[in-house]
Amino acid sequence: MELLERYLDAITVELPEEKQTDIIRELRANLLDLVDAAREEKGGDLTEAELGQLLQQQGHPVEVAQRYAPDLPLVAAEDMPLYRSVLWHSAAVVAVLVLLKGLTGLIHADSLNPIRLLMSMAYNFLDQFATVLLVVTAIFYGAAHAGWTLKWRQRRWQVADLPKFPRARIKLSDTITDLASDAFLLLLLWTPLWMSTEAQANLPVQLTAESEIWRYVLTGLAIISTVFSLYRLTQLSWQRWSKYCYAFEHLLFAAVFGAMSQQSQLIQRVGAEPTQFEQLWFSADRSISAVLLVTSFILLALALLEFKRARSL
Repeated sequence: MELLERYLDAITVELPEEKQTDIIRELRANLLDLVDAAREEKGGDLTEAELGQLLQQQGHPVEVAQRYAPDLPLVAAEDMPLYRSVLWHSAAVVAVLVLLKGLTGLIHADSLNPIRLLMSMAYNFLDQFATVLLVVTAIFYGAAHAGWTLKWRQRRWQVADLPKFPRARIKLSDTITDLASDAFLLLLLWTPLWMSTEAQANLPVQLTAESEIWRYVLTGLAIISTVFSLYRLTQLSWQRWSKYCYAFEHLLFAAVFGAMSQQSQLIQRVGAEPTQFEQLWFSADRSISAVLLVTSFILLALALLEFKRARSL
């Protein structure tokens, strides 16, 4: 029976120490019953090859050990919906931060290399998200060991609290786009708060004194839009009121950009010797009113579309 003991020893080392004695005692009794049944069927003792074949049929020692004392996975299947949701939202936050970092660098740059910019942003995203993935996985593993995720799954809930329109899912990509747009708009509006004095002096353009009012109007709208976007990250589906708010937000931006397009001069040139990158800004300044007007019409169309979708809920 030396082969049987070797098999049991191989299983023992794969088991937790506190469970080894009880499990091996039970397993030895089961295997001896199988050996006795095989002896009766044969009418004599089993050869070493026959015993080996019998043990082979029971499975690899690691497989048998997992059958009796399964290891806790990094993330349990029951926790996967929450785990996946946390990862998606974490990826959204990382993407927004990486995008803002890339766009901020674009403000400082004297030239634009799109390929280099995209490759840098992709590398930064993968680098930062890898860290987030490790941290989130470790937190879920520890929470599962402590029983916190089980308590979360068994929390009280009411049917009345379920979303009224579960099919009207909020697209995470839309929320990411809104967050990135609002954050970048705030960065552009308030460069004096985060940009050095030297860098500020090297900017090719700035708002005219008559346009300063738009800095505060757009800041208020961007902050409201950011707060609303952060709220949407906590929701799975649109509600009728939230859809109307989203449509009204588009309408407000459309009205502001439309009003700005009617102003004669929004920005003014700064600096004596414009670089090639600054020339791009000055060329855009010639048609800035048209750009703002087109943007206003696009936002107005989106607002009407969102109002229509809200009424259909």
